[in-house]
Amino acid sequence: MKNFYIIISEYTTRVRSITNVRKRLEEGLRARGARVDVHEGYLDRNFMIPEDVDCVITVGGDGTVLRASRAAFGRKVVFLGINRGHMGYLTELTDIANYDEIMDRLINNDFKVEERMMLSAAVYRNGKRIFRDYALNDVLLGKNDCVHMMTFELYINDTFINSYRADGVVVSSPTGSTCYSMSAGGPIAEPTAKLLLVSPICPHAVNTRPLVLSPDDKVKLIPKHTTQLVSCDGADGTELLADDELVVAKSVHSMKFIRFKETSFLDTLRERMRYV
Repeated sequence: MKNFYIIISEYTTRVRSITNVRKRLEEGLRARGARVDVHEGYLDRNFMIPEDVDCVITVGGDGTVLRASRAAFGRKVVFLGINRGHMGYLTELTDIANYDEIMDRLINNDFKVEERMMLSAAVYRNGKRIFRDYALNDVLLGKNDCVHMMTFELYINDTFINSYRADGVVVSSPTGSTCYSMSAGGPIAEPTAKLLLVSPICPHAVNTRPLVLSPDDKVKLIPKHTTQLVSCDGADGTELLADDELVVAKSVHSMKFIRFKETSFLDTLRERMRYV
């Protein structure tokens, strides 16, 4: 690889160790003949990573990786995450013992690539699509009201499943199973699996359980109030009206992560759970 894009999280731009990471990567990759561009600060919804980038290196936490994935959606790029956040489920490196080895392996494509499925979300109002977005982790149908519960209907492949009263519902990918979905009582899935998870948030019922679905299934959610919103990967919410249709399905695009280590997901899960 020859074209790199380094993203420095807005929360870490003033940390001395981050400055050192950036300097060593930037100088080292350029010394090896690579082109390196750097972005420091927040990635808003309109930010797009240049099309000729081969590899995106994020320095921050899982949120930085999520925003970067949106900014490069549909591109043929690979991602390397360097953790300077809290959990770091999506990042590959924390402490870099040998920068030269890492940069040589990047230049020479000496790594494995792990592919993760993404989600596509669309909202239809009176048959017309009014919203379209994508997510690596999850799609949230939530309240725009901190007091009252919401009511929504759930359909799988246009088959009515149930009507819920709850604080919302999370439709998650396997990658997102350790995030909001887990907090809502959903199962933890191996991140390279291909499936959909549907987890109601604090449902007012004793017999409500999360659902595990095929990647070919389509989830349709219909809110019954006008104080609801939809959010993909924690981005700013978009307000919905009663009887809008939110359709979530597996995206045709995926995200590719660089893996240097032989550590399994179960090893990572055990390590990260110590800090939850």
